[in-house]
Amino acid sequence: MADAPGAEHQVIAGAVGKAFGIRGEVYVFADPDIGDEFEIGRAYDSDRGGSLVVAASRDHNGRRVVRFEGVADRTQAEALRGIVLRMPRARAVLAADAVWTDELLGRDVVDDDGAVVGVVEGVLDGTAHDFLVLARPDGGETLIPAVEALLDVSGEEIVVHAIPGLLE
Repeated sequence: MADAPGAEHQVIAGAVGKAFGIRGEVYVFADPDIGDEFEIGRAYDSDRGGSLVVAASRDHNGRRVVRFEGVADRTQAEALRGIVLRMPRARAVLAADAVWTDELLGRDVVDDDGAVVGVVEGVLDGTAHDFLVLARPDGGETLIPAVEALLDVSGEEIVVHAIPGLLE
């Protein structure tokens, strides 16, 4: 699930990792739900202020390597480490199995029989997958793994295909 947009309707496109080589390149870890390719000439807002414009972008052993305009050596590249890159939500293209988390908040969740299980009050990032945080009608809280095999988010209500023990 992709990052919910902020006040400026921006989403996280990725984060800058360590420097690669001596010519100002860095690893960039893209949000897998957006899958942006970091095309040459594309600008990203930095969480440290200003923006970074892609000067070069390539794949290296399955990892994205990017050089930004004005970054010419390893020292300058290393100074970018940890920057969070944002882009306008309107420019982002979600993966086929992804949804915007803000579109889930407040939606009713029902089981296969139509009984109300709860209301989505949040989304937690997990290592393997995200979790929907449900406020239960009885006042409790339940975590539902956000995986396609368990959830149908295509309608007004979210349907959970509960396996034994999931909702207990």
